[in-house]
Amino acid sequence: MKIKIDKNELLRGIQVVANVITPKNVLPILSNILFETLKNKVRLTTTDLDIGISVVLEAEVVEAGAITIPTKRLSDIIKELPQGIVSVTTRKNNIVDIQLENCEFKLMGLPKEEFPKLPELKEKEILIFEQEVLQHMLYLTSFAVSHEETRYVLNGLLMEIKAGHDTSTVKLVGTDGRRLAAVEKKIELKHPKDLKIIIPF
Repeated sequence: MKIKIDKNELLRGIQVVANVITPKNVLPILSNILFETLKNKVRLTTTDLDIGISVVLEAEVVEAGAITIPTKRLSDIIKELPQGIVSVTTRKNNIVDIQLENCEFKLMGLPKEEFPKLPELKEKEILIFEQEVLQHMLYLTSFAVSHEETRYVLNGLLMEIKAGHDTSTVKLVGTDGRRLAAVEKKIELKHPKDLKIIIPF
């Protein structure tokens, strides 16, 4: 794999997917970001086996391929690089070469095959929200979510959607058994349908 990508764009992508990386990861591969080339794009993916995050970035794909790279080390390197176009190249034995101007770094990656496969989302299963609306709803309810591992059903938010003709009613509810927070909004959704699901938090 060989890609060329703007330093700020790469850093933005790393910061998005790094949100699920925790020091408690038992498997070393879960501390890595999976890089996969697409046509004129690169997809970055992370997971903690409960939650997965992917982001697609604009990039020049010189050579197609895939590799996983340690998140913390990669993030630290990219932050310190000057502005410009970063070249990320995989060598033999999963060595990743990162270059920009007179700077060059080498990291040990892990092969894509060791990375857990995320479930594929079909178009009919996708809900598209305005980011600010969903962020506000999460802010109003997430504080009430339980963090006790013994009560797993309370470790998430209940999302209930009642489909309407023009707008749908979306409700989020969080509780830890002692306190409860709920918010309800009318939102325009594409291809709405009734739904009731617990979202892990």
